[in-house]
Amino acid sequence: MILISGEALIDLIPDPDKANAYDAVLGGSPYNVAIGLSRLGAPTAFVSRISTDGNGDALAGLLAASGVDLGFVLRDERPTTLAFVMRGTAKTGSRYSFYLDATSFDGPWPFPEVWPATGRHLHVGSISAVDPRHGERVVQALEAARARATVSYDPNIRPLVTPDRGTVAALVERQASLAHVVKASEEDLAWLYPGRPIEDSLAAWAATGPRFCLATLGERGALAILGGERIAVPAPRVEVVDTVGAGDSFMSALLAAMDRDGALGAGSAAPDRAALERWLGFAACASAITCTRKGSNPPTRAEVEAALSR
Repeated sequence: MILISGEALIDLIPDPDKANAYDAVLGGSPYNVAIGLSRLGAPTAFVSRISTDGNGDALAGLLAASGVDLGFVLRDERPTTLAFVMRGTAKTGSRYSFYLDATSFDGPWPFPEVWPATGRHLHVGSISAVDPRHGERVVQALEAARARATVSYDPNIRPLVTPDRGTVAALVERQASLAHVVKASEEDLAWLYPGRPIEDSLAAWAATGPRFCLATLGERGALAILGGERIAVPAPRVEVVDTVGAGDSFMSALLAAMDRDGALGAGSAAPDRAALERWLGFAACASAITCTRKGSNPPTRAEVEAALSR
């Protein structure tokens, strides 16, 4: 089983046909990763706090319908967390404003006290990893999991939520050093390390312990650092409808491809260049498919394989 930890919330996305109107969409970066991973055929469990209100019921319902295990979900009586989405472009991505206080996001994050015997991988990321309420607990969870499983990490920086760059960068670096795989967007890296080349930032993270680190570059594809090697993969050309969830789809597809090749779990080895190029190509294709749809709607394995075969 692959455990995905992080926030579940409601994305309020502007309705392109109605002024000052929003569509309510189930979301949250780790939530999207869990659904995407399960759709790709990997056994997945979600670690989170989800409200008992109607929105929370909808969030839990979609996880269950997608085949995600809810055994590590804590239901909370406080209302569901909200995010207002401001649409961006294929180059800039979407922007978000979050409403976290006095919602189900508050309170200790429900990581298992004893690492489950069936858990071969832990993925953490986004607001729940770097917010002061949960950052240290995430570090503890990464330390506990790393001894028994592989770990991946995606900081998915939201500057409006964590404006203190120095404090956040230090926490991100601690968490990255405990992961086997680290993924960030070029926007994350630009905010964390203004003026520093992406490749230098990835190399600095990779030197602290991860097997490989990568950055998603939007329409330019992705760049990874593996043992000092630079590996770039292009993004498939598609007509972009919406960039919401594209990075999450990339993350879930990367993990699914690694899992299929037996590269997750205790005892797995670092990949070679050919394997990583294959995984990144699969992930880039899944991300591109998501961009052709409204909202975060990740593809199935059959859809990705069909696109790759064309």
